[in-house]
Amino acid sequence: MSELAVFDGLPPLEGAARVKFLESMLKTKIQDNDGSDTGVIIYCAIILFLTGVFLSFVWVNRKYRPLRAKTIKLCTLMYLATIPWALGDFQMNGLVSIKGGWAHCRFWVVWMRILFSFLYSTLVTLRFYALDRIFIQGKPYKGRALYVPAVSLFIVLLGYCLTCQFINVYHISYYFKYASICVVDDRYRYVSVGLIWIPWCGVLFFAFRIRSIQSSFNELYESLFTCVLGFLILIKTTVVHATHPYYLFAKGFRHSETIIDVTATNLIIWIMLGYPAYQCLFNRENYDREWAKKLRTDGYASKYSAEFDSTPNETTSYSRMNDSMFEHNKMGTKDFYDKDPLDTIRMLSANGGGTLTSNTIPSPNSVYRPPLSNLDFGSMNDGSLDSFDNSMDGRTDFRRII
Repeated sequence: MSELAVFDGLPPLEGAARVKFLESMLKTKIQDNDGSDTGVIIYCAIILFLTGVFLSFVWVNRKYRPLRAKTIKLCTLMYLATIPWALGDFQMNGLVSIKGGWAHCRFWVVWMRILFSFLYSTLVTLRFYALDRIFIQGKPYKGRALYVPAVSLFIVLLGYCLTCQFINVYHISYYFKYASICVVDDRYRYVSVGLIWIPWCGVLFFAFRIRSIQSSFNELYESLFTCVLGFLILIKTTVVHATHPYYLFAKGFRHSETIIDVTATNLIIWIMLGYPAYQCLFNRENYDREWAKKLRTDGYASKYSAEFDSTPNETTSYSRMNDSMFEHNKMGTKDFYDKDPLDTIRMLSANGGGTLTSNTIPSPNSVYRPPLSNLDFGSMNDGSLDSFDNSMDGRTDFRRII
């Protein structure tokens, strides 16, 4: 590309003269920027805004257990990565006039579009890896298991971008001022497109592994749709760059490239969080109980508590208690029910009698109504369940303890 340096120092072309020069040099028809490009930018801004509002709702309700199980932090990082990715698309796909700040070609191509598209793909891979480690491998996702893969992948991404930053600009992307365009080296283009396949192959691998996660987490269809959308972006990008290297001068190609990137990356976030968020808004209490029941039925209750509960000052948290022992009433308090009477007795026995200690109260706003106010565990043989069974006269109604 250095042969274009002969045009350095000449005043930049404008309007029809610029279009005519580019058509003669590239042997292709040039469709310059117009109002439709601005319309695409506005569409992308609306999509990003709506996703931001959606994630704000999710964070406000982040203590809702079905949402908390969906790795909200990783999904938020994915969204934050889509914003600079979209800005890089605007520049690299030719939706803006390459002048002023947009003329820093290597910054937009390497540090915005490539880095953050890689980062987004890596975060999707890490999310699927987290689910695989917790629910398939049965291991905690914390400590080294959390930081080593994340830091390693970040170092690889940073190393690649730094390499692109310090090698000759003509081997990456540089500003051709005479025609007001960014020229991207073909070798860099093909290497970057090839490398982004690596994290998505990892996504496909982990999606296959977590296909057996049961209905309480509903990852089968989510992972399927995520893979379809991710590989749609990959195949689209690969084909366009291989067959139409000057796609940014064709209105249809540059619009579709940008729209598909922004729509698919944001839609993946909606797919991951959308269903529990909908239930949180319209069917909050009922879905929470149904989800907790499925969690126990699927055998994931202990794994959920170990990974997603965060109550450092309590030995037994809200989510770790057997959900059959409580329901939510209209006022938001928690009334205890003895659907399984032995669960209540075990809990009371463990705490020395008919009073719940601070370690077992689900939350500061909980309302506890002792099931048997005159029950004296001190008179039993070590508070055992057998001694309790022998002392009962059979008249206690366990259907609902209020």
